Amino acid sequence: MPERTSNVVTFGKDFAKTIVTAWKTNPAAALIVGAKIRLSQDPAFAPTPLSDPADLETQECDFSGYTAGGYTPVLSAPLNLSTTQVGLDTEALAVAAAATPFVDNQCYGWWIDDGTNLIAGEAFGDAGPVAFASPGDFLALTIFLPLALALTVA
Repeated sequence: MPERTSNVVTFGKDFAKTIVTAWKTNPAAALIVGAKIRLSQDPAFAPTPLSDPADLETQECDFSGYTAGGYTPVLSAPLNLSTTQVGLDTEALAVAAAATPFVDNQCYGWWIDDGTNLIAGEAFGDAGPVAFASPGDFLALTIFLPLALALTVA
């Protein structure tokens, strides 16, 4: 089934530092600006906190119907993802389009960047790649961006 929901998200180091810094300030603007959800056709895709979006971009998907630079995420309001996690969610729908010649890909994961910094990313891992082998093949992607909190009652 060509649906994936994030499971083990890796956050970029610079984005994590931005979040921690924001805890001690009152930011005047959004922390995620100009973000794009992008898909990787690299079988070795394994984002780390130090991944450089420029390096990831060299293996970005290019199947017929995919626009280089990815999709603009629509981030939710803060959500309770569990009893110890709050976060945001967003969705993307990628659909292969008819073209001559048709360009196919295998998609191995996703990442979000702001054009300079990695915000988050995830390889599909054991779920396996998503094939864009013919027009109409699709991926319905749901991404949860969690922030784990250790909640204690004093």
